[in-house]
Amino acid sequence: MSERLKDRSPPRFKIIYLELTNACNFTCDYCPIDRQTRKKVIMSTEFACNVLDQIAENNLSNLVTFHLMGEPFLHKSLCQLVGYAESRGLMVRLLTNGSLLETKRNQALFENDLTRLEVGFRTPNDTAFNLRLRGGSLTLEEYVRRTEELIEDKIRMRARTELCIKLFIRSHAAEIKLAESYEHLTSEEDNLAMARQLQAHTLKMAKRYHLQTEEWEDVPIRIVNGEYPIFPGIYINFSRIQDFWVREQRGYQGRYYPALIGGCSAGFRDDFGILASGEVTTCCVDYDGKNIIGDLRTRSLMEILESAEAKRIERSLKWFIPPTPFCRECLGGCTLASSAIKQLATVCIDVKDRFAPRKAYRSILERQSQAG
Repeated sequence: MSERLKDRSPPRFKIIYLELTNACNFTCDYCPIDRQTRKKVIMSTEFACNVLDQIAENNLSNLVTFHLMGEPFLHKSLCQLVGYAESRGLMVRLLTNGSLLETKRNQALFENDLTRLEVGFRTPNDTAFNLRLRGGSLTLEEYVRRTEELIEDKIRMRARTELCIKLFIRSHAAEIKLAESYEHLTSEEDNLAMARQLQAHTLKMAKRYHLQTEEWEDVPIRIVNGEYPIFPGIYINFSRIQDFWVREQRGYQGRYYPALIGGCSAGFRDDFGILASGEVTTCCVDYDGKNIIGDLRTRSLMEILESAEAKRIERSLKWFIPPTPFCRECLGGCTLASSAIKQLATVCIDVKDRFAPRKAYRSILERQSQAG
């Protein structure tokens, strides 16, 4: 990996969201997957490879993720696409809900040199897990087992792929009593218990495969806004619930206060999204394709990125002006107070982002550039 990042000029974007499908086998209560009006489709393998070629050949990003909405493990050529992207010098950050994990595919992903696999575990108790199911007989116990098998497969194969197990903490608004806490998802007791179980399993597997664990035995499991390693290449992550998506999922119909100002690092500055249909949108939050500016079935990626509309959106966000009705809704809030606080907070975060890459992306790039 370090060789791939050498002698390359800085790419235009920090990350690009390439959605392989907007279909999902889960129906999570914190995700608006079922509020989509978009047709459920799966991007063809040939089309996805063509998009990856355009990203690589134009040095648009070092990092791509096969996700915007949907479950990428539903794509029959997922492992092939991971291998192709990595062979083109693109590091793949793969997100999954974890329900389709199984050893054969785990091994194929590791063998295809996947950079990072994030399991959106999210549900540390039966209440939360049962709210995710879209039928079937999967249980929380079986779900945990599949995640533990993934950890074992990584350790057994000595895979270079980073694993990250993701859990939820409350939103900033919930912490100051301006939004719901969603205790079934953010319970500190349940999240800590699950994280400790996964840590114990990781250390057990490391010992089974004759790896040194002494310096990792006393790593404290704690709730943080971010992530930390529990063993080399294995991370526990706590991220905040996305208030906007939760509100959208529930079809909120109450009074709403859209944003007049706001900060955002997406909108063709740090990142953008490509939907499974081939349409290009501003960001990973645009789950229903409301900010579409072009279609890769009829135009090249560079033509779309250099279009007047892409430039307008980028220019507006540069001056903290939400460029579309969807952006104004995303950056607003359900009360005047929450809307005002969110607008000011996003501006402050955006100003900070302009002086340093987003920590999560920077950490991935730094770790991979040092590997070898």
